[in-house]
Amino acid sequence: MTPALSVWLDLCRVLAALAVYVGHSSLLHVAPEGVSATWQRSADDAVTAFFVISGIVIAHTSRQRQNQGGAGHYVLARLSRVYSVAIPAVLFALAVDLVGMRFDPSLYVVDWQYPRLWLHLPFHWLFLGETWFGAIQPLSMAPYWSLGYEVWYYVLFGCVLYLTGHTRRVAVVVVLLIMGPRILLLWPAWWFGVVLYRRMGRLAVGRAWAWCFMLVAVLGYLAFFLSGLRAETDAASKALYAWASTWLPSPFDPGSTVHVLSDYVMALLFALFVVGAAHCGWDFGERGARLIRFLAGFTFTFYLIHYTLLLCAQAMGYTAPSWSVYAITFAVVCLFTWAVAQVGELRRDRYRQLFRLMARRLVRA
Repeated sequence: MTPALSVWLDLCRVLAALAVYVGHSSLLHVAPEGVSATWQRSADDAVTAFFVISGIVIAHTSRQRQNQGGAGHYVLARLSRVYSVAIPAVLFALAVDLVGMRFDPSLYVVDWQYPRLWLHLPFHWLFLGETWFGAIQPLSMAPYWSLGYEVWYYVLFGCVLYLTGHTRRVAVVVVLLIMGPRILLLWPAWWFGVVLYRRMGRLAVGRAWAWCFMLVAVLGYLAFFLSGLRAETDAASKALYAWASTWLPSPFDPGSTVHVLSDYVMALLFALFVVGAAHCGWDFGERGARLIRFLAGFTFTFYLIHYTLLLCAQAMGYTAPSWSVYAITFAVVCLFTWAVAQVGELRRDRYRQLFRLMARRLVRA
């Protein structure tokens, strides 16, 4: 992966996180009335872009680590990446929810989780909420659903890449059985990122064509939802679930995989944009790249905690605010993101050291 493409992917992460934020603020009615409800649906499209980016990044880093320690380095990298955000973010959400529930407890529909945190927090830190149990997110953390998908893609990818023979076959089957059909349905969007990375070096694309690809991807996405085609693929997804239900003993529940066919289209459009970005020759300059990387370093935390904070704002009565209040709310979310990242995302190396120490003690035991 070239440094320029890395910056482009970081920029896409930042923009996707902002799109999710705007969509959720509209959904929770804590955005000004001028914010279109279309953003609510576009937030899901942004998550699909996250999946493709994740596939690209995992394929890239795993190729590097195959020459630097193999499976052990892969496991430590994934554990530190995920838990450096998942643990502090969930604990932060718990604290914010306890505040929000004092203002309007009716908004917290998962109130059944709070009395049994000893059970539910480990359950979610094992990322079982999107498997066969249904679509269950921790506390008020609605965006956590995608992490419940992505972690299992990491596990499946690691089994395929680092195991061999009968052990690999058994491990893959076990992982697939744990994942269940809902998570598996979106796996092609993530895997598309892996395939794209592996084929990227073989693509000979001139700069002019690269910019054309990027323009076509952007215009294609605009046409996708403005023309009503996205609504058609959403409906086709529901029809697919209904058809599958006819072959099952009970109706198929898609859980968080609400519109799989639309997600596939989005993944293809975003992949086209990435191909263009990889060959367009624009690297944003040293200062621009540094700024983008800095902002991208907070996107994981921002993505996981923003919904909790917006829900708390709704509970406190900040509905349909003015643009100035909306801007202040966004600034507050960014401030809390920075604070949580100080003990999480920005301390990833500390988490890696901790997991390495735990692994050594387990081996000695």
